[in-house]
Amino acid sequence: MKIFTNTLPLEPDIVSQIGCLLPCVPEKACFFDIETTGLSPKVSNVYLIGAAFIRDDHMEITQWFADDYVSEATLLDAFAEALTDCEVVIHYNGTTFDIPYLTRKYIEHGRPDPFLKVESLDLYREISRFCKKTNRDAGRKGANIFQTENLKLVTMEKLLGFDRGQDFSGKECIRIYTEYMQEKYAHHDETRENLCASLLSHNHDDLVGTCLAGQLLLYTGHRTNEPELTLSETEAVYTDTLPDGLTYPFALRYAAGENSEITCEKDTFTLRIPLYAGTLCHYFSDYKNYFYLPDEDMAVHKSVGSFVDKDHRIPATAANCYVKKEGTFLPLSAPPLSSDVPIFHKKNAPKGACYIEAHSASVEMISFLL
Repeated sequence: MKIFTNTLPLEPDIVSQIGCLLPCVPEKACFFDIETTGLSPKVSNVYLIGAAFIRDDHMEITQWFADDYVSEATLLDAFAEALTDCEVVIHYNGTTFDIPYLTRKYIEHGRPDPFLKVESLDLYREISRFCKKTNRDAGRKGANIFQTENLKLVTMEKLLGFDRGQDFSGKECIRIYTEYMQEKYAHHDETRENLCASLLSHNHDDLVGTCLAGQLLLYTGHRTNEPELTLSETEAVYTDTLPDGLTYPFALRYAAGENSEITCEKDTFTLRIPLYAGTLCHYFSDYKNYFYLPDEDMAVHKSVGSFVDKDHRIPATAANCYVKKEGTFLPLSAPPLSSDVPIFHKKNAPKGACYIEAHSASVEMISFLL
């Protein structure tokens, strides 16, 4: 086994920003990526494990490389030792491949699984969830709010300003590693070193991309500072500024519902929601306790309705047990938790989109719904 170490070429400000977004102190986090000779751990081997660690204002990378066919266990032991003081391992879609693969290998070699003692943060799953949640609210199933062709690591890297240039696919890396082993036993040292450098470079770029992708956590759950809510005659504007000098790595704008829009730019998160002006209905759930008055097109409680002439009242149903109100309303993606805030719907749509009176809106209410 050979061990290679160097420093990741990330700006100190970016390293600091990534550190602020992690679920633990930066020094307790490990970004990692692996290279294998196949997809199945039963019939293939891991030949390279790369790990990046935050150290003050920079990131250090360590790569464990199997330069023979018998170093796999040594590789696994070295990586497990590096995780001894870690609390979180961070990866890009490692939940699907990297972690299950290594776990199987640790079991195969009779070693304890180090992943049982650390938290796992899958950056790919976090941004995928964010897209799905946003798409659901916006009614745009399958849309990608980042406006990229996909969410692959190399695609998101470019969005974050990193272009690795010439690169190799996983299949090509397997071929290169096979050639490396052939050249080693043929004693072609210069060719062998060049092949090794290509493999290390590919893994190195995967680590750079994974570390940079940590910034995407800003979009999946922005950190509140002192959010503000302002109301005009036509819209509600919710703004939130990132704390601690954090900034969004790129501007983002997407639809968050019918005519609603979210923007993330510089250090500010802005949600604009158009208000609805008109007449809406507040429905009563216990309709059996109400009468419906056809002449007034409204429902009244039986304690009051019993005084109305029987010819001008009928038992209320779920469809007509409402009172109407004219005003300016704020549409919501879900009802607020507080039962003190009356919910309104459009007539004949008691289970449709919900609204509250605009003056009832609060910062806390919108923060919860985000």
